[in-house]
Amino acid sequence: MKSIKGIDVSYAQGDIDFDKLKKSQVKFAIVRSSFGWEKGQKDDKFDRNIKGFQSRNIPCGAYHYSYAKSKEDAVKEAEYCLECIKGKKLQLPVFIDLEDDSVAAQGRRVCTDIAKTFCDRMKKAGYESGIYINPNWLNNYVYKDELLGKYTIWLAQWGSAKPAFECSLWQYNVGENGSVDGVSGRCDLNVMYVKEDVKPEEDKKPEADKKPDKDSGKVTFKKGDEIEVIDPINYDNGKKFIVYPNEKYNVIEAVGDRIVIGINGQVTSAINAKYLRKVSKGGKSKTYTYTIQPGDTLTYIAEKYGTTVDKIVKENNIKNPDLIYGGDKLKITIG
Repeated sequence: MKSIKGIDVSYAQGDIDFDKLKKSQVKFAIVRSSFGWEKGQKDDKFDRNIKGFQSRNIPCGAYHYSYAKSKEDAVKEAEYCLECIKGKKLQLPVFIDLEDDSVAAQGRRVCTDIAKTFCDRMKKAGYESGIYINPNWLNNYVYKDELLGKYTIWLAQWGSAKPAFECSLWQYNVGENGSVDGVSGRCDLNVMYVKEDVKPEEDKKPEADKKPDKDSGKVTFKKGDEIEVIDPINYDNGKKFIVYPNEKYNVIEAVGDRIVIGINGQVTSAINAKYLRKVSKGGKSKTYTYTIQPGDTLTYIAEKYGTTVDKIVKENNIKNPDLIYGGDKLKITIG
């Protein structure tokens, strides 16, 4: 495993200078979305922060600060969080932040149920979910065996050489010791653990993906081909461009091994061919199954696949084009 650096932010960091931050070593961000469940408890800077990070291709997740005292409260908090993050395409999990004394006072059973209820609701809505928690809480305020290994753990543990529990994210430096270009004052610092880079020649792709074009010793790419990027998160490590997992791109131009890719005719990146695998060839009819992601609209999906909303509606017998649900599947025929 290797680690990449990131930060978590809220209204407390004020107006972030995203252009300056982009030049730092920050590779991801977890942004506070909300707290509690009453109207007006959305983080004042959430929309600005998400837009700022994502417009500069910095992957984001979100966190909700919990005051829940029961499973019923956790349901209300989850619904409010979903309302606040609606329409935002998050590449990283949505976390419940468990640290408030009023929650801890409810006892282990209730605290554990609050965490599970919130996370399960996020999963049902189509988001990855997780728990922000510290070692003291894991040892004394929840039944950790019901959470570890079952949900994404974001561990808050400062002043330690390594995290005390296995986790996906580790908040290792907080408060007055945190400093990042582009953020005034203090900032929480994190690492995210990801799989080591896989050498292209060792990548275990299905044989259909490895099959070369006729009369060629390797896979070649032509304008219009639909492709995806091998191990997108690791590709970003030290490279110029960011690309996303489960995202389909089209070849805009192919000059030797330099492949220019994009979405809906807009250039996204220029990538060496060895990092790409072909999904379909240009000019041929192909049917895809697309799983709707939270925040998707039919307009976005149509643009992504180079088709129209009307075609998607007709092919899938959609009665209300403005009402689609995360997790549902669409059939999309191109060509």
